[in-house]
Amino acid sequence: MSSESSTPILSVSLVASPVVGCDTESVMEAGVSTPGDIIIRSCAAVGSALWIELQGEIDHHSARPLRTVLALGAVHGYRHLRLDARRVTFADSALLRVLGRWDRHGRSLHIGTSSPAVRRLMDAARRVGRTVTEGVGR
Repeated sequence: MSSESSTPILSVSLVASPVVGCDTESVMEAGVSTPGDIIIRSCAAVGSALWIELQGEIDHHSARPLRTVLALGAVHGYRHLRLDARRVTFADSALLRVLGRWDRHGRSLHIGTSSPAVRRLMDAARRVGRTVTEGVGR
């Protein structure tokens, strides 16, 4: 896994929901850009890292696509996650749980650009003494 790959980690045909996958064009065509959904705008594998860009709202009901992509990324041996969350308009503890599951198993996590909603969530988690690794609600 030392070279850049443009191959999707998930193909839409592998999963029941067309929302799940790194094939951005298929995700957009699936009509998931309605309010309340999280969209995986892009997902690329660079070496042992996943670079994921999110858009929309992420809560318990909409976290499944991200959870699935990260779970399959882990199965395929990816060790690093770089997340661009600048277009996330709402995030709650579901995002912390999803990222905590990734981070907890010795994989690295870097949240690059983030939206005010994601910054508020991370700030609130820090104030109560939680980190992404610890997660929420365990």
